[in-house]
Amino acid sequence: MAALAEMRLEEINAKEDLSLRLGDALDVKASIGLALLLFLATQSAYFFDKGLSYWGHYMQIASVLCISAAIALAICELWPRKFMLPEPESPVVNRRIEQLRQHFKNFPVEHPDVEASVKNSLIEDELRWTRDRIVDNQKTNKRKSDYLNWSFWLTIPAIAMNLLTVFALIK
Repeated sequence: MAALAEMRLEEINAKEDLSLRLGDALDVKASIGLALLLFLATQSAYFFDKGLSYWGHYMQIASVLCISAAIALAICELWPRKFMLPEPESPVVNRRIEQLRQHFKNFPVEHPDVEASVKNSLIEDELRWTRDRIVDNQKTNKRKSDYLNWSFWLTIPAIAMNLLTVFALIK
């Protein structure tokens, strides 16, 4: 029983690590997207300075609106959030160990090895606590992913409009 519980704990801890890494990966993608958006914004400013036709002018206004919204969404994705992490030394765990010891001492027939029973119960508690942290962190990652997704879909039309403006400027 203990070996299986320990294996499950290792597996769920690896999943927790992956959920934290996903948040970091989303931040990297948002940062790359911001660099692209800043390039597009600079390009649009250049186009306005260059002088545009009637359609080119309105195309760049639409592009700037998309770029502005995409930048705002990317910043929302990057906004610092609190991820649920295990505490290195938690008084909750120490209290829980004492509670379990007291509980199992009251049942010597069912639990002759109190420390083994405490260990097994504590592993089950840690599994539950880790699952709860993963659920909370995945909710945070889902919001971050949604912001990044919307930012991406607003960047695509801005790229297309800037490319069309480049083609229109070629003489």
